[in-house]
Amino acid sequence: MNAETFGKTDLFLWDHSSTEETIKFLKSAYDFFSSQAVKESYKVFALKVVAKYITKAGFPRDQKALNAAALYVVNRLPASYPNHGSKKEFADRLNVTETSLDWYVNSLAEQLGFFTLRDRKNFPYYVEKDGITFAVISSVVKVFVEESIVQGLAEIKPFDIKSVVDQILDMLITKLRIVPPVFRRDLATKIEADLQEEFANAVI
Repeated sequence: MNAETFGKTDLFLWDHSSTEETIKFLKSAYDFFSSQAVKESYKVFALKVVAKYITKAGFPRDQKALNAAALYVVNRLPASYPNHGSKKEFADRLNVTETSLDWYVNSLAEQLGFFTLRDRKNFPYYVEKDGITFAVISSVVKVFVEESIVQGLAEIKPFDIKSVVDQILDMLITKLRIVPPVFRRDLATKIEADLQEEFANAVI
């Protein structure tokens, strides 16, 4: 691996706007987050989400709604479970319309590729696809998939997707505790769908 790949980022704000405009926009966003009395780590995370969004989608028509959406997403990480506040309550607290909040949350998830998990009450929680949690999930899945494929090819152990998924979930939830147990069913469904495709491409 070339050392230059470490820390590679797609945050190229200067390619899309003037430095002054970008600085003003991000300062405004940070001030908004500060006014909501949230933890500093959450403010920085939300600011990063905003910065990545404008890199991909440009400046929004409604900055306040985008700020609110970024704050909503970072307040709904899997570790925040149980978090059963409604989107309307969140929108009302930040003085934006629920419709605008919903639109920008969906746009953020689509533009930045957030991975969505839902609890038993169908409340959404978000995982950043280039973040630590998703990286751990992906690494664990990769290890178990590769082991299962080579065992199948060598006729040591037949392919059993449900067994592999259970092993993956036990590692993620019980041993590593990277996601709470409440997300087991939803995460199992998503992983199994990916593995169906992975195993279908394996030469047996």
